[in-house]
Amino acid sequence: MADNRFLDKAQARDIEEELFATRRQQASRHMPVPLPRQNFWEMVGRLLAGIDAEIQDMVMNGTTGLRLQNAQKRQANIRRIASELSRKRLVSMMQYLASQSLRTDSQLGTNQDLPPMDWARHDPAEKAFYTGIVTQMDRFKKLIDWDSMQKGILAEGVTERKKHSRGTMQLDSFIESPAGLTGQSPPELIIDDEEPQIELVDSQYDEEDRIYNEEWPDIDEYVKSGLDTSHEDTKLKQKSTENSADKHMAAMELAPSKKKPKKIVETLTDLSAVESAEESTSTTNTEEVMIRIRIVQSLPEPIVLGDGVEIALEEDDIHFIDKDTADWLVESGVAEVESL
Repeated sequence: MADNRFLDKAQARDIEEELFATRRQQASRHMPVPLPRQNFWEMVGRLLAGIDAEIQDMVMNGTTGLRLQNAQKRQANIRRIASELSRKRLVSMMQYLASQSLRTDSQLGTNQDLPPMDWARHDPAEKAFYTGIVTQMDRFKKLIDWDSMQKGILAEGVTERKKHSRGTMQLDSFIESPAGLTGQSPPELIIDDEEPQIELVDSQYDEEDRIYNEEWPDIDEYVKSGLDTSHEDTKLKQKSTENSADKHMAAMELAPSKKKPKKIVETLTDLSAVESAEESTSTTNTEEVMIRIRIVQSLPEPIVLGDGVEIALEEDDIHFIDKDTADWLVESGVAEVESL
């Protein structure tokens, strides 16, 4: 793994010499000069990685002095040269593209035509950068209406050039020959930026969910509507009760009473008797349905009784619960009836 990442001494010396030589050639050129190898920038990165690893080893081993200083100066010098070379090459590419794309008709076909780029002698990363700025140049010319600026009214009657989708490449990109198909630079492509947007369908929402939602709408809406209706009915009942009570009290105050006091006493007596009978009946029913049980086996989860109360069942606990729940626990072997 280390052999693939770092260079040996001979390779490192060759890459360093190529870097300095290319920097001297590019200094006075307005076009990117051919690189000594196609993976040039990858090799420069491996060269710097090897020098950095060497410096780290010397620091970890406690090596100081002239050797460490020379390695650090060499690293800084290579980084500076690589930065200047990459900056000049990218600037020259943008200048080359602007010169090719923004020329007028009077300049076409003259001796000032620039030679085409030989991408077989340039780094793939530089080619990707050049393709990106070509797209941006086409977009710039479209926004400012470059053809109308250069051709005037005549440009409006000219048939609009065909627009291509993003990612379209020239045929010269598939030809290894530097001259390409015709020996000249390929025609410019107009990239269409206004591509139709494709609606993305949520993959988590399938056909079964759609059918379920159609057959079973949101039940919360129905519950809410039912609560609102019952609330309105309650208000209406309260209003009607208040109105009837007001009318009754007003009639009792204005009209003379035709009933005897004895009947009122009897009515109150009857009401108290009915209430006491109901209380005794409810008490009897409650005592009849409650059963005393003892838990013989603990349950990990609490259970819900008939009245909605949750209780935890632990072994040897005594509980008073309703008859249905008690029968179920006794039949399942969890509890047994505990008599007083």
